[in-house]
Amino acid sequence: MSKEERAEVKAYYDALTAHIKKMRKERKISQLKLANILGHNSTSFIARIELRQNKANYNLAHLVMLAMEWGIDIKEMLPCLKEE
Repeated sequence: MSKEERAEVKAYYDALTAHIKKMRKERKISQLKLANILGHNSTSFIARIELRQNKANYNLAHLVMLAMEWGIDIKEMLPCLKEE
């Protein structure tokens, strides 16, 4: 993967994280509640992802669990890719 491609992937993860954070806040869900939905007992798990520390990201299983919890199609969780 080229440096440019890595930058694009990072940018997409940043957009995904920001989008899920926005959805969490719109639903008035705390970091702890979100962590609990994903099977964790600490806010630090979500905080690391939202701060993008140590390359922490949501994975596909997380997205599936959140989509099911929120009663939405998983596609609603994914930001659009920029087309050139």
